[in-house]
Amino acid sequence: MKMRRYLLGTGLMMMIGLGGACSHESKYEAARKTGQQVGEAVATKVQFADQFAMLDKKEVALGKLALKKSSNSQVRAFAHQLIENHEQHLASLDSYADASALRLAQIDLSTEPGVGGSGGPGSIGVKEAAKKQSAQYDEKLDKQIENFKGQLRDLSAKSGSEFDKDFLAQIEKDQKTGTELTEKGLKEYSDDASLALLLGRNAPIFERQLEQAKALSASI
Repeated sequence: MKMRRYLLGTGLMMMIGLGGACSHESKYEAARKTGQQVGEAVATKVQFADQFAMLDKKEVALGKLALKKSSNSQVRAFAHQLIENHEQHLASLDSYADASALRLAQIDLSTEPGVGGSGGPGSIGVKEAAKKQSAQYDEKLDKQIENFKGQLRDLSAKSGSEFDKDFLAQIEKDQKTGTELTEKGLKEYSDDASLALLLGRNAPIFERQLEQAKALSASI
């Protein structure tokens, strides 16, 4: 994928406090160390947001597949709700990323994954640290995308109650993942009011969808 999605905005650069060139070598090294720490922190937060975006797009793709394959009215109604909820969550995530000067991965689950560019001014050590940390993660994300495409292909080959049960089993698993990501985010990014608000607002949705999937699965 070889993407990079870090936009270091004016506010962030002021926070870092890395202005012009440093005349003294020790100051330069201190600035580089600070920049590396900030770059790593930004990379970690982007990767966290990417995992949420990936989950949302997975659920939308699964919901659309269920509308094509399932003849169960309850499963189809659940699929509609699933699509609506996760499209709304993804839109909220995109808005948060824009406001925070973070560019999320361009994830396409139906075709070859797209790539995102990079932009915005950098500073001493920030870009280097972000790029270094992102390289391995991008490979991981590529594998996640390809694995999920394989899951979609396998699921699309099924029909009837077999499809419905496997579809709901995957949804249960994904909603648990959503809950785990939410708990992790609330713990690690409690100082980010906007992200904490987004996570707290959507936490009940994952719990509700998990219970709905379980109930539907038991009725089939």
